[in-house]
Order: sequence, then structure tokens, then C-alpha cells
Amino acid sequence: MVLDLPPDIPSHVPANSKIYKDDCMYTFDTAENNELGLDIDLKTYRAYSRNKEYNYTAQNYEATGNYLYLNINKTLKPKEEIDRLLYDDEGEKSQKIRKLEIKNISEDDYFNTEVSLYNVKEDKLYPRSELSPAFNNLFEGILNANSSNEDEEIKQWEQEIVPCPHSINVEQFDFEEKPDLTKCSQCDLKENLWICLHCGALGCGRQQYGSTMKGNSHALAHYDLTQHPVALKLGSLSGDSESYDAYCYQCNDEVKVPNLAVILNKYGIDLEKTKKTEKSLVELNIDQNLSWDFKLDGAEGDKLPPVYGKGLTGLKNLGNSCYMNSVLQALFDLDSYRTYFQNMNPDIGVNPAEDLASQLLKIYDGLYSGRYSVPSPLKGEDYQLGVKPFVFKNLIGQNHAEFKTQRQQDANEFLLYLLDKLDNEFGLKLNQDLKFVYTEKVICDNCKHGSLKNELLDNISVPLEETLLSTEEGKKIYKEVDLRDSFKKVVGPELIPEYNCDSCHAQVGVALKSSGFTSFPKYLIVSAQRIKLENWTPAKVDVPVKIPYELDLSEFTAPYFKDGEIEESSSSSADDTTLFTPNADQLNTLLGMGFPEPRAIKALYRTGNNDAETAMNWLFEHMEDADIDDPLDLGKEASSVQNEPADEVVDNLVAMGFSHQLSKKALLLNNSDANAAVEWLFSHPDDDGVIAIDKPPVDVNKEKQELIESLKSHSESSGLFKLKSVICHKGTSSHTGHYVVFVRKYVDGKWKWVLFNDEKVVLCQEENLKEVEKNAYIYIFEQV
Repeated sequence: MVLDLPPDIPSHVPANSKIYKDDCMYTFDTAENNELGLDIDLKTYRAYSRNKEYNYTAQNYEATGNYLYLNINKTLKPKEEIDRLLYDDEGEKSQKIRKLEIKNISEDDYFNTEVSLYNVKEDKLYPRSELSPAFNNLFEGILNANSSNEDEEIKQWEQEIVPCPHSINVEQFDFEEKPDLTKCSQCDLKENLWICLHCGALGCGRQQYGSTMKGNSHALAHYDLTQHPVALKLGSLSGDSESYDAYCYQCNDEVKVPNLAVILNKYGIDLEKTKKTEKSLVELNIDQNLSWDFKLDGAEGDKLPPVYGKGLTGLKNLGNSCYMNSVLQALFDLDSYRTYFQNMNPDIGVNPAEDLASQLLKIYDGLYSGRYSVPSPLKGEDYQLGVKPFVFKNLIGQNHAEFKTQRQQDANEFLLYLLDKLDNEFGLKLNQDLKFVYTEKVICDNCKHGSLKNELLDNISVPLEETLLSTEEGKKIYKEVDLRDSFKKVVGPELIPEYNCDSCHAQVGVALKSSGFTSFPKYLIVSAQRIKLENWTPAKVDVPVKIPYELDLSEFTAPYFKDGEIEESSSSSADDTTLFTPNADQLNTLLGMGFPEPRAIKALYRTGNNDAETAMNWLFEHMEDADIDDPLDLGKEASSVQNEPADEVVDNLVAMGFSHQLSKKALLLNNSDANAAVEWLFSHPDDDGVIAIDKPPVDVNKEKQELIESLKSHSESSGLFKLKSVICHKGTSSHTGHYVVFVRKYVDGKWKWVLFNDEKVVLCQEENLKEVEKNAYIYIFEQV
């Protein structure tokens, strides 16, 4: 008997449908790592998993009534078959997996795949041979369609490289004899050679982090001496005018060079006859991100041992996502994060792919269940199976110009962005243990009147004194600094020249500013200011910092008014914590765009008060609202969320082919105006119908004020800390190179340092931390 497709299930996948088939919506179970495979809902195209511990497929059935699922189960092929795929006859990695683009190698190359129908009501699998053609056609549509992750993440590794002003007009100079193109003009290196396109001088490039390619930076030294900005890597030439590595030292970026063949001909190089002999910068970047070992070995030179278990799970590199992976590992090591998500249950009523709480709960389960902390069946013991936080990365970065890309990012910028997002999503409860009150005192030197300003912070940035000791082979060697000395620079005292005092009205007076901790947090985040601008481009300074295993900040408490000093009373009234206070930076951005203040404030309120771009998009969607220019009325705003559109209006939109949930959302967002709702529906074809405004806004400003008062009344907290984790960066800029994190973990009955390098998790020794002295970027301390 052949099973027919029920009439309420479409026989094909509708256009623009999002298909979540890579892993379970609530866990990192996949068709490869879960014994029972994945079950994909034939109505929503969302994947769920089931095993002896839990059954999310059954939970989805209970919530939706959807009982038919496409089951995909994959088992690893024999090792000899995989070896034939990965290696050629000489034992080298095959060309197929060395391509510069992220391409989808068919899973059939690695796995045997079984596809069947799963009926959750019967708890029974049906083979495809027992299914009607309509069923099988639907299955093929789901299997062949790109997954949601693929739609978001399949990008080219190559960034878009364009000419710069210096490469468009390369000024060339005469020379007495053609340059020697066989070796560096300043040393004996015969690889990693860069030719100056202005004068033909040949110099070796920089030592590439994470690569065995040598370099003494003589090409850069030539630029420093001559200011000739554009150079080209000889080994990258491959016979055409598009595939090569050219670099502008003045712009500090890769560039394209128009008329390259003509320019090279001056130095006796026939572009059409060249052959590529070395890896390009893109290839080196791929090698670096996929096989970075941070140059760490055991005391006897042996390989650091991998570790497995709960809390020791790696996060896979999704393509320059090491900055995100390192931050997540450090945060989820905190007791407050583990406790918060340990006590949380999944909300079955929302789309997990669009819900931040669901994604964070999924990451917590992935890191601490221990299910994925096992050796990778494809890569061996050095790499874990690990988890891929694709959906989280897409969600957290979707409204950010940089974090939504696959480019390498600054880990500290991402950490601060993430903490802010979490505060606005959950209130201050999740990050409360990171918060502290920091007080700044300003006192007029003339009249001794002054003021105190209290600020609630969750991180502090400290400068690193740059004392250059020497330069070795183009590399600057700096004097080691102590982190406590950096804190001394932060707290002051600092003179403020040309200070205008409100009390004595001195026009060109001087004030003294000092600051300090009114309270200390349970966990203190400290970022080292390693990034400075060189040629208007961020560059990293490798100042070594003595590893602060213990940090006593007790002397850096908040300043107070001494005898003879007078505290000015604040002229402004206390904040009315019952009112909404817009984010000042985001409000100014919107006002600068030309939006009236009432509209800007209302948009920030309706979109989380955190991002001007999101608020701007909301404004464009609501320009025609009748009350768009009315001042914000919190009572009206709260009630508008609860005003359900009339059933008949919803039914009219459903009759036009839109889903009930999506129709309801469109009407809610457009004050039940059917015409405006229809326009919104056609302009948002990919919307999933989740009604974000069902969740009342978090009043972060009120919570901050309350927490400040609470922390001020309990200011006797300890200023003694011990190092808990440290995020390290190796590379020339925070937007290049690689990030890892060292975390102090309780392993086998002892406290030990564990290195999380994406999906590589290894045990390291105290002496290994010497490597991070000049690479430590973000420290997280725990209060003693």
C-alpha cells in the first residue's frame, strides 16, 4: 500500500521558504551525529531531534499538531573511502578541499544517507518505496534546496578587492639595471618576495602568522624608506591580470592594479608567461583559520593533549568566526551564565531561529551537555566533533554592518555589542555579575567646587605604555608592562586645562579629574588597548603584559571630597525611572539623518533602543501611521500590543494566500489598517510571522538606576581578583589574524588551563601561558 501526501501539506516547497535542515532547532544534533537522525517538519521545514534523553519532534507535534516528518539519517562511510576523497596518490590533500571558495562538498562523499518518512503519532518510519510520487517529490525539493544556513553563510572567502588611488596611478621611476628577481635585495630569502611596482626593488614580505612562510619585512622597510606604497607578490602571479596579490602599504590593504601587465613589463616580467609558485594571501588565511595551533607545545616539546567532557566542547570555525567563538567560551564559563540557562526551558511557541534566548540556550546545551565533546570522525583526535553556531551568528549579527559578514572582527567590539544586546533582551539579570559602579570626580582647582558622576559599567579598558626597546628583523620589541600600572593611568589624577567652572566662572581655569571603583563586580572584564591607528588603519601593538594571575585593585576605589572641597548639588532632577529614556548615541544618529525627535524616540522604543539602523527601518515601514508624529505614550504603546485585530480582517488577508500568523503580525504592526498590512506583507516576503512585540520592552534604564543604588549601598565588595580566562589575538590587526581563549577549568580534580582554539580543545601547562603575554587582549577576572 502506497501512502499518499495529505492535502494540507504542500506538494512542493514554496518559494522563499526557509529550510532549517542542518541541525535541530533546540540542540546541535545533526543527521550525522544523532543516532536517529533529524526529523524535518513537512509544514514548517524545521528540523527536530529525538533520542533517549529528549524528544523535540514529539514536543513540536504536541504544540502544532504536525505529525509527518522527513527523516534524514547519515552514517559515516568506511575510512578507506574517505581517505580516497581527502588525499591524492602522494598523500597530499586533494585539490577538491583546497579551493578558495566554500563549496558544498556533497555529504554523500562522506556519508551514506537514508531518507524516510517519520510518523510521530505511530512512532514509525516508512521507506521511500512505500510513499507516493507526491511525497517523494516533496522530499527531493527539501533535500535539494539550500538550507537556511547555506543561504546565509555560503559566501566566497575572497573579499572584494578594488584599486586604490595609489594603485590606479603607479608612478614608475627609472633604474640603472633591471632588478634581480631571484632573492630579496636585503637578505637571502628566495620566497615570499614582493616587488615594488614603483622602482622594481625586491624585498621579502612579513612573517605570516600561523604559516611556515618566512619573512623579514624588507619590502615594508623599503616603503618606510622610500614611501613607494604599492608592491606585488611575485609568487602569486599566475598568467592573468586578475589572480595575484598586490598590497598598498599606505592604505594598509590589498588592492587591484590596473594596467599590471604594462607595469611589470618595465621590469622584464611577461605576465602571460608567469606561473603561480606560492600560496596567496587568501590561501594563507584559510590555512591559518583552519589549522592554527598557536605554537604551543608541552614542556618536553610534545603535542598538547586534547581534553573532552562537559564544559570542554569546541565551537567550529564558520569562516573567520574565531572572535565570536572565543567570546562565547569565556562568557559561558561564568557561573552566572551557566545558572541562568541551566534553569531555562525552550519556548516551543516561538521560532528558535529568530529568538535570542533559544539560541543561547542551544549554545549552553551544546557546550555543557558533553554530547559533542568527542573526537571528530573526519579529523581525528586533534579536533572535536564540536558544534556549529550558525544560526546564532546569523541572528546576533543580522542588524550589524560588520558582524553579519564573514570578515574577521575585533573580539572586544563584539563582546561589548553582545553584552549590550543581552541587556536589552533579558534585562540586567544575566550580566549583573559583570556590572560595577565607576565614579568620576572633577574638582575646580580655583574654587574647589566639584562633582561626582556615577556610571554603571560592565568592562574597563586600560592603556599599555609603549616603551620600544629594539627592532629585530623588522619586528618591534617592547618593554613588559604590569597591568596595575595601566590601572593607575586610568584612575588618574588627570589635569583638565581650560576648564569652565559653573561655580567660580573661571574662563581658563584648571580642574583635576580622578576616578575609581565605587563597587567591584564578581567578574571583571578588562581589555588591553592594543589597537592603535597607523595610516588611519587599526594596527596591533605587541606590548608584553606580565600575566596577572592575581590582581589587587583595592587601592583604586572611588575618590571622595576632602576637607575644603565642596560638592555641587546636581541641577538636574532625578531620573524618572518610569519613563523611557532613549539611547543617546542612537537618538543622535537618527536626528542626524533628519528624522524628527518624536519619530526617532518612538522607533527606538519599538525596536529595543539599541540600534539606529533597525529603528530607521521601522520608521520607513511606519511613515504613514496616523500617530507617527505624536509624542511617545507608554500607556498607549503597551495597550497597542494587546489590541488584537478583528478576525474578519485577518481572514481577508488569509484568503489572499497569506498565513494566519503572518497576516496577524502585519495587522498588528500597521494598527489593523488592511491596506498598509498588505503593502507590508508584499515588502516582507521572507518574514516568518513571529510577533516580536508580543514581548514587552525591557526597561533597561530603570534597571540600571536601581542597580546603581543597590551597588552603592553594598560598596564593601572585595577588590582582589584572580585570572579566570584570557582571550588572545595573534596577528597584525584585530581584524586579521586569529583569536583563541585560555580558560581556567577544573579538570580531573585539579584547576588547569585549557586552550579553546575553535573546535580544538587542549590541556596546557603554566609555561604555555608565556606565549600569551604579548597576545592577551581581553582578561576576565573572578572576585576572590
